[in-house]
Amino acid sequence: MRKNFWPVLIIVAAVGAAAIWTQTPRFVTSLPDCARDIFRTAVRKAYTLIAESKFTPTPVPPEPVIIGGGTAPAEPENDSPANVQTTTSRTVVVQADAPAAPVPPSRPSMPPAVSGSLAPSDIKGVQVVNTSSAEWCVLTRSTPIESLDEKPLGTASGGRFFVIERRARAADGKLLIGNFTPKKLSQPVQINSRYAPLCLSGSPDELTTAQLHALKMYYQLRGEALDYLEEVRKTQGDSASPFYRKLAEAERIRDFRAKELAGMNTLSGDQKAVELAELEKLKDKAAEIRSQHEDWKRAHSAQISDPARDPHYQELVGEYRRYAASLPDGLAVD
Repeated sequence: MRKNFWPVLIIVAAVGAAAIWTQTPRFVTSLPDCARDIFRTAVRKAYTLIAESKFTPTPVPPEPVIIGGGTAPAEPENDSPANVQTTTSRTVVVQADAPAAPVPPSRPSMPPAVSGSLAPSDIKGVQVVNTSSAEWCVLTRSTPIESLDEKPLGTASGGRFFVIERRARAADGKLLIGNFTPKKLSQPVQINSRYAPLCLSGSPDELTTAQLHALKMYYQLRGEALDYLEEVRKTQGDSASPFYRKLAEAERIRDFRAKELAGMNTLSGDQKAVELAELEKLKDKAAEIRSQHEDWKRAHSAQISDPARDPHYQELVGEYRRYAASLPDGLAVD
């Protein structure tokens, strides 16, 4: 019975529907007049409701727009409190026909602040740094050179490049151990930082050939100017005189000839007279140059009181400053 229930039910329903569809008009005509009027009024109301439902559709609520991502919560099947679920979500729901609130543009995240100054390892390229973090240096004036066992090896002029290999402490400062470029010594040497070399980061290879030449000439001429100025101050202005070197040479020759004649005991009288006459000429020449030298010092006493006004010193300053224009910023220290 259960097996044939659904086929039998479908057949019975189809036969009943066909009978109602075909027999309803005959059934209506057999009714009394009052019953037919009621039936017809009900049919008209039904048609009216159907027509109104076709031309005035039920408004559909707009689909909510979600601001801030996520999905809208599902509508409950009925409004009973038992079916309404509370939520703590702060998602904002705005109806579609309402103007959407402007979304503020996202701000780029700022990099974390760097506290303190840059470490020497963060400095790129050739920069002036302190002695403890320097990788190479430029001698700014004549500097004594020593072997690692502190034996003197002479001096190096200003403008020489010194590549640092390591550092050591000394009683009077810090010793820089390395070699000069281009390398002419097979073994490392040391110089003392108290002679104030220009300490740099990076490498000489990071500069162009023109910049290396300008750097060398700048500090070579600057070293000569400083050494000359120191000499002027020591001699109280004597070396500023144009007759200073001539006088020193004339007096050297005079003293040398006088010493020679003092040791010539075998000379005859005529020969000795000739040598003595030549010596007198040398003495007169030295005296003449000294007189010119003293006259110049009296005429230029104001210049001698300020050695920086010395003509030769000013000439050297002008020469080394011309190379400053070819150097990167910060490398020309005056």
